Amino acid sequence: MDALLAWMEQGAPAVENVVHLLSEFHDIKNSFQRPSNSPMDEVELFEVKHFLLYLERLAEEYGRFPRLEGLELRPMTGLLDLLDPSGRRLPPFSVENAFDPALERIRADKLQVERELRSAEGEAREALLARRREMVLEEDKAELAARRRLTAALLREKAGFFSAMDAIGRLDLTLAKARLARRFGCVRPRLSAVPEVEAFDMVHPEVADHLKERGGAFTPVSITLEKGTTVITGANMGGKSVSLKSVTLNLLLLQTGFFVFAREMTAPLFDSVSLICTDRQSVEQGLSSFGAEVAALGDLLRREKGKFFFVALDEFARGTNPREGAALARALVEYLGGLNCVAMMTTHYDGVSDAARRHYQVAGLAALDTAAFRAGEAPLDRLSRLMDYRLIAAPPGAPCPRDALRVCRLLDLDAKKPVVYCGDLNVAHQEIDIKNPGPNRRNPGFTDEEREKMTKLLSSGFVDTFRYLYPDKTGAYSWWSYRFNARKNNAGWRIDYFIVSERLKDKIRNADIWSEVLGSDHCPVVLDLDV
Repeated sequence: MDALLAWMEQGAPAVENVVHLLSEFHDIKNSFQRPSNSPMDEVELFEVKHFLLYLERLAEEYGRFPRLEGLELRPMTGLLDLLDPSGRRLPPFSVENAFDPALERIRADKLQVERELRSAEGEAREALLARRREMVLEEDKAELAARRRLTAALLREKAGFFSAMDAIGRLDLTLAKARLARRFGCVRPRLSAVPEVEAFDMVHPEVADHLKERGGAFTPVSITLEKGTTVITGANMGGKSVSLKSVTLNLLLLQTGFFVFAREMTAPLFDSVSLICTDRQSVEQGLSSFGAEVAALGDLLRREKGKFFFVALDEFARGTNPREGAALARALVEYLGGLNCVAMMTTHYDGVSDAARRHYQVAGLAALDTAAFRAGEAPLDRLSRLMDYRLIAAPPGAPCPRDALRVCRLLDLDAKKPVVYCGDLNVAHQEIDIKNPGPNRRNPGFTDEEREKMTKLLSSGFVDTFRYLYPDKTGAYSWWSYRFNARKNNAGWRIDYFIVSERLKDKIRNADIWSEVLGSDHCPVVLDLDV
């Protein structure tokens, strides 16, 4: 990899040539998963010829590379010559006369008959038509025989094809690793036999790019994790989750042989690397965010029993009442401390970090100076500028920062008394909000109890913005199961909402559901307020 990176730094054009050639390969394995007496059709033979042609070109370009250990690419010239008897090295394939001497005679005779047909009439024409039908059948038989011979020859080299496919895949992956490392300045991580992770100036590239587009900069993460649990506390919107995900992402890259987004990183190899986030939930299984994360954690602990694993938990037990949540989080920190694992947990709960192996805090807003406010500055930009995202080592048991009100002030929320409540609320309120209300009457997300709670919420001074504007609109859903072609058939549920204080209802300009947006089992919901 290092030699390849150094070579790429010199601007070697062969790299881009190879990248282009790699994009031309298709998966042809299925063409070789067949009985020996089942001939390939012309489309399959075209794909095989295309593969061999680009393998020849790729091997030529790869010959200009610095040697990559254990990766050899050899053209299969003999087979390509077999499929390309004319030697023109063009992608199209057809059953040529050269594949069978009989084909040339049959096709010449058929052509002569077709010429005579142009002027023939009556019985002579009928005789010629009958003769042409016979020749077509002869031609089909000869082509089939030719395809059988070609298929048999190709199947005898099945192992060679599979070996070439494997080499192409490994070359593609190696180049992807090298190009990623070069683009982002990634470094080679060091493997350690010690159950400890050490990272300096680690970056999450997606977040860094987003910040760069907005004129901001990512605050690198430096952290040491030991066997047991490391707890991170800090301000709301202070980057705890980003730190957690940065560690998990880079550990996954290390485990799979990629360079990492860091100035320096040392870590062992784990049997598994997992991230459990609090925003997971399941309508189908009737699980809240809390239920879903508990289920995910249970599955992980059963699956990795006796193994050496890494797990990151983002605000575990946030979805239950604070007293129980704090007790559960602390108990989990203690439990993971007794397992063969390295764990991370972000939390807002006091009384958790004192059970941890290590404790970090986000520097946050402790030094907030309201004099630093800038007139006309967007609240999110103000928050990003004034928030100190650095992770600072803190003593176990240090109380969690109380920054929620400071965040509200930075976001100007204290000047806006009305409430906008939004998100996946996991309940279809009315029958009109679900495709099949009858069969789902007792299913989670449409129980009488859940619907009653939604009714009580709305009756206590809040408005469902979509139903306020469109009380009778049917077929408007925001979630569809991945099963049974639910989205294709629009068998959905409306479970995502914008709910606002009643005194904002006259400010509602539009509420919409963008059902055409794909990429998730949910789709976006939109609210336009005139405020």
